Amino acid sequence: MRLITGTTLVVALAAGALIGLAPPATAAGSGTITVQLTTLDGTAIRLADVELAAIGADAVVGNATTDGDGTATFTGIPAPDTVTVATRQLPPHGDETYTPGLRSDIEVRSGSTVSVTLPLVIGATVQGEVVGPTGPAAGRLMYAWNEDTSQVFRTTSDSTGQYQFVGLSTGKYRIEAYASGTASPAVWKTRVYQQRGTLPASQVTLSRHYAHNDYDLTVYAASASRNPSGQLSGASVTVTNAATGASFSTRFSTLLDNEQTAQFQIPSGQYLVELRTAATSATPAQVLWLARPGGVYRYVTDRAQAVPVKAVFGGHNFWGGSFSETASR
Repeated sequence: MRLITGTTLVVALAAGALIGLAPPATAAGSGTITVQLTTLDGTAIRLADVELAAIGADAVVGNATTDGDGTATFTGIPAPDTVTVATRQLPPHGDETYTPGLRSDIEVRSGSTVSVTLPLVIGATVQGEVVGPTGPAAGRLMYAWNEDTSQVFRTTSDSTGQYQFVGLSTGKYRIEAYASGTASPAVWKTRVYQQRGTLPASQVTLSRHYAHNDYDLTVYAASASRNPSGQLSGASVTVTNAATGASFSTRFSTLLDNEQTAQFQIPSGQYLVELRTAATSATPAQVLWLARPGGVYRYVTDRAQAVPVKAVFGGHNFWGGSFSETASR
């Protein structure tokens, strides 16, 4: 599940939480929660305008915003209840931005006030550039989706095609750039680490990526074991037009993953797909071909078994299959 609000980011707060639901105006029994933003070692973070939500069993039961001291107060919280307090949108903090934070298992009692701290850590930064057919791809809607937590961060490329995500939490990210609301996105992956203690946060600068209105051919490869495969990390993909012999090449992401994709904008036609896996300490590099033995698409070592796949200009054509981490025919 991906949850997105505001202009920057939100955290997946809790299963069934209704983010836009206003808290009840009155309650038969209610309590109060005071919150102080802190670092991991308990030092107060004096950061104003941080939007917070208090989530009960199945709904948002309160909203609050921090003052200049980094404190906020929820009043009229229905009680008794066990509540989670989480950040919504986090404002920039100088050149750094904190990641979404969450404090769970807060016991609220009628007529009483409970005081809690909400620890935050400095998040990572990912930046790069997107270009289109005529140059810098300005105004492209960009998403960074944390595949581990389902947090989604959003930004827009500037007039030179530059983009930057700040305040990212640790995890593996799928980055998407949309040319329009109906186009297939440009997709690539990276991994980041947020700051904890003296460990600096990742400052990831990605290579230039090309964002088309649509992709004519997307090729994928997956490890047969479904485990992350070093052989797919940075592996090259070449597609060759079966009629003209024209070839187009690119590489998979260097992120360790169990499935990778490569995107092409190419003329319509029938294409043979060649996959050159990366060498690892345990396995040599392989040259594989997309084939269809037994009626199932997968990669094989015998070029004679290769079958062409169709690409239609302006369409969305998705082809690929699994490969065995040990070479087999």
